[in-house]
Amino acid sequence: MLDRLSSLFAKEKTPLASLKALHPWLKKIELLDPSSRCGKVHDVVSDFLVTSGATSKDALDALMELDDFAQEAYEALCYQYISNPRMPKELEQKLWKEIVHYARDMAEIYQRFIQADFGEALSAQLEPVMPVIWARSLHYLGIEAKWHYFRFEKAPTKLWTLAHQLYRLSEISGADSNPFKLYQTTSVHVTSCADEYLQLLLLNSVANNNLTVRQLHTVDLWLEQWSKLLQLARKYQADVHHLCVNLQDPSGLQKISATEGVETLRYLSLHELTHGVAEIIQKLEAGTSPASLGLGPDARGPGTLELLKHLEVFWTMHMRNSQIQRSERVKVSKSADVLYGLDKVCRHVRADNEKYSRQPAETKSQVDYDEIMDMRLYGFVSTRTRNRPASGMAAAAAPQTLQSKLPEWSTWLVENESDGGFGAHLRLSECEWIRPGLLLGVRFDTDANWQIGIVRRLQRTSDDEVYAGVQRLSSTPVAVSLYSDTLDRLEHITVDEIGYTGHIDLKNVRTAMYIPHQIDGANVNTLLMHSADYAAERIYKVQARDKVFSVSLGSLLEKGTDWIWVSVNVLRQES
Repeated sequence: MLDRLSSLFAKEKTPLASLKALHPWLKKIELLDPSSRCGKVHDVVSDFLVTSGATSKDALDALMELDDFAQEAYEALCYQYISNPRMPKELEQKLWKEIVHYARDMAEIYQRFIQADFGEALSAQLEPVMPVIWARSLHYLGIEAKWHYFRFEKAPTKLWTLAHQLYRLSEISGADSNPFKLYQTTSVHVTSCADEYLQLLLLNSVANNNLTVRQLHTVDLWLEQWSKLLQLARKYQADVHHLCVNLQDPSGLQKISATEGVETLRYLSLHELTHGVAEIIQKLEAGTSPASLGLGPDARGPGTLELLKHLEVFWTMHMRNSQIQRSERVKVSKSADVLYGLDKVCRHVRADNEKYSRQPAETKSQVDYDEIMDMRLYGFVSTRTRNRPASGMAAAAAPQTLQSKLPEWSTWLVENESDGGFGAHLRLSECEWIRPGLLLGVRFDTDANWQIGIVRRLQRTSDDEVYAGVQRLSSTPVAVSLYSDTLDRLEHITVDEIGYTGHIDLKNVRTAMYIPHQIDGANVNTLLMHSADYAAERIYKVQARDKVFSVSLGSLLEKGTDWIWVSVNVLRQES
């Protein structure tokens, strides 16, 4: 009996008893440092959860004001973690637990009030404030998920189940898109339940992109605004939607597989998002300041533009992949040589093309000044020059210093393969350059030719291990040279050193790759080229081995951070 009385009196003294009890308590802690303030607030919330405090309207009013009061201190605590990536391990673990447990308990205490039975009259009175409670719960779930991503962990399945339930509640009430400020003290922009839910979903979509803690946090800040460009639809439209979320599955966004008879599916289009990011990139490249574009005061330097381009490529890949049916994977165990970057891949593909071409190898063994003259005069090497007799030409091997240079490629262990690509595990410390949308050259044997692939998916499996999913773009690429009469001046073409493959590098000649491709069952000509060389309907002369064509650039198929893939229309073959 005495214990029950003590417990009763303790509940009356808790700051969450009412606003009247809360205000004096807040004055006592308002001058404490952020960590201490958060600790005190967390203690109150934890005690309420442990003692099953009364879920009255007075307690709810006190909780919402307490949460608002703690925001500035909590944000400072979070920023302390984000801005100190090299803090001692013990401090990092302590700070991580404080932040995550705080977010988890705040989501749980709000859940207590969401599930409470206030009676019909009081529930009607609380109806206007319920969307704010749902949104704050989603906000804390998003924080918890983000801190798991910082450690390369997946968000707990319980988190997804709760997030789906909260969004569904807002949807049923018809208040999912009602705008309001999440916190009176710190919020600058309005939000909604749908905005908080979409922010959670989109951050999860980029969580395995090998981003740093700072980059992931920056993306999360941008998504506070970008989430307003999107909306979830109940009805699927094949030419509009790219991803979906199942409100009954403990997971985030996924590829659309079923479209009929599933009432819990919600569909998402990425058109507006990718268009908005592309506009920001265009304005930044034109000289507009990041702050004026709403990217925040910390967004500056080339890193911001690089991150934006990475996101544009990643979400654009989602749009493209939504239309591709993957073939069945087969388990394998073999190694593959992998190199990256358009210039590097072009160089090795060209070496393959020359090795398998019909021209004698001796004709390519040294600098050919007739070919240089052809390039000055025509922009390409004429057939007459290529087919002349090899007599009188000295055979000289490429310099040993170039032949003996270290390999430019990494070796990956491939564990599964399909008609469309392969999957491999690799050590991140050996492949720090890996990114979704990266162009790869791949060969499965030293005597095999180089194939073209694109990194489509990355998943962190440990601190130093990542799984990469690669789409095979072409098994038979052809390296080509590009020249434009309207852009280039032949007299300015200069010759660089002989590459270790034995070919001449002409610095002013553009390089690209011809990729055979099919669109809707029809064969089309395409080029994989540098982004800077592309403009709609631009005309180039394309030299592929001993043939030269005039082509105009057509529609854009896909683009990466430094490459672009376009269809081409052949105008004529040059003599």
